[in-house]
Amino acid sequence: MVQEIIGVALIGLFYFCVIIVLFAPTLYAAWIYLISKKVRLKTKGLLKTALTTFCINLILGYFLVHLAFDYFLPSAVAEKNALVVKTLETAVTSQQAFYKVHGRYYSVGPVRGPFTDDQGLAVEKDVILEVVPRWDRSGGNETFQAYAMHVWGRDLITSDTAGKVTQPAQDSPEAAGIRAKMLNSVK
Repeated sequence: MVQEIIGVALIGLFYFCVIIVLFAPTLYAAWIYLISKKVRLKTKGLLKTALTTFCINLILGYFLVHLAFDYFLPSAVAEKNALVVKTLETAVTSQQAFYKVHGRYYSVGPVRGPFTDDQGLAVEKDVILEVVPRWDRSGGNETFQAYAMHVWGRDLITSDTAGKVTQPAQDSPEAAGIRAKMLNSVK
């Protein structure tokens, strides 16, 4: 709870500082206008200059927000998800190789990358991986379920014995529980 409050406070402080930097010319122009009213200077156009500066800063802020959310954020999320998928692929490969030699699957983690083991498992940096061996009652054989997520991401991605990578519903209680367990175990 305290971590979440501190995290939200830090994010809020960051956005507050960005707004101050972005609207600094507007603040400066408004300050000059207010001081000119107190001193009773006969300068024409200071209000118009302050409002024009505010409009320009508002337009600039609008374009910066769209640039960040339309170009930088989706590419960063896609890059992090690609790292998670790559890690899950190496986990499936190492589990299948271990099964061929030993006749069983082995459990992993949760571990935070960078991590490698003797079976060829390679976990990328800041990716959290957990592999859980299970018994498939319908098929009557041993199987496993692999869960992975990026430390800075919110999406949980899973893989199974067949190597099928899926993304469960992120708002489900099971996904939230697994995500919380993985994050809390690698602090």
